[in-house]
Amino acid sequence: MKTPRIVISGGGIAGNALGVALGRRGISATVLERADGPRIGGHTVDLRGHSQEVLREWGLLDDVLAVRVAEERMVAVGRDGRELWRMPAQVGGIVADVEIGREDLNAVLEKASAADVHYGEHLVHAEVGAAGVRVETNCGGRIDADLLVIAEGTRSSTRARLFPAAEAQYLGGYLAFVAVPYPREFGSDMRMFAVGGGVMVAIRPGRVGGQALLAVRTPRREDLVRDGAAQRKFLADSIEQAGIADDWHLPSVLDAIAHDPGFYCDELVKVTAPAWSAGRAVLLGDTAWAGSPMTGLGTAMAIMGAEALAEAIEAGDLGGYETRMRRFVRWGQRDASQATLKQWAPSTARQARRNAMVMGMFTRTPLRRLLTRAGNLPPWYA
Repeated sequence: MKTPRIVISGGGIAGNALGVALGRRGISATVLERADGPRIGGHTVDLRGHSQEVLREWGLLDDVLAVRVAEERMVAVGRDGRELWRMPAQVGGIVADVEIGREDLNAVLEKASAADVHYGEHLVHAEVGAAGVRVETNCGGRIDADLLVIAEGTRSSTRARLFPAAEAQYLGGYLAFVAVPYPREFGSDMRMFAVGGGVMVAIRPGRVGGQALLAVRTPRREDLVRDGAAQRKFLADSIEQAGIADDWHLPSVLDAIAHDPGFYCDELVKVTAPAWSAGRAVLLGDTAWAGSPMTGLGTAMAIMGAEALAEAIEAGDLGGYETRMRRFVRWGQRDASQATLKQWAPSTARQARRNAMVMGMFTRTPLRRLLTRAGNLPPWYA
């Protein structure tokens, strides 16, 4: 049987994970990565349930655990810094038991991948036919393959051309990450501050220093698309308008928004597609099923999806990929909604107090078991 030739457009976690999974099956792949080198920076991501099992099968779990971030619990605080509620990290909980920097995870995957990575080269045109795929790149290169895997992320232009029925639904806000000093008094906590104004700010530990996460609710803004200066101003203005610029650790967060070279901001979206494969093209990771960082499952679904897709490619049955992942993805996207963002970033102080009261009830009583159950992952076989 002929070994298929695979082209992967996108060298993020999904693309590199597929390179690992294919290499274990003796299938070679070419990865086209727009960046000039391995991706650096990025926020801390969760590795939940079955994704850890996959990494163990790949022989990479120990490498991942060696660079994990020590995050023991999530703690919500009020304007005076007083604790409102806490939730420890645990298997099956809403706070993942394994957290790792995106850059560190990608480095582990890149090192283990057998794929041929072309940095600084990206897809500009693809002809997908019954007999194969021809990809043209920005460097003038042409690559002939049997299958094109699109792992370009939520804004994928290739998906828009080849899968016009796919949709990216705006979830009512923006999410940003900046590097900040990690306050020693936080221990190993992720601390969250949301007192109204449609803004939530959290500070979590990293392997070096800390990271601030900001969520802001607002109608979609076309002027913010890929405009870092406009995004920085938008975030600073949102904090000022919420009346929290001088509260908690917001002064250091505002300084980071203005000066952090690794600043990241993008709109929160949920991606859906009636089919993840069409002929000799297939979608993977956020390109196929982004649920936004609100779900905490994007990385787990990318790793599990890579294993399921590699298995389907080896078997010559892309339908098996969809069969294996559909139920899990439906479950994983359940919290990708404007209602969830409203819980994260309440509009008023009254809503913030109500949210804190409800979470306090859940985390301090036997109802806590429901939160643990909510974090449990379903079987990823349909």
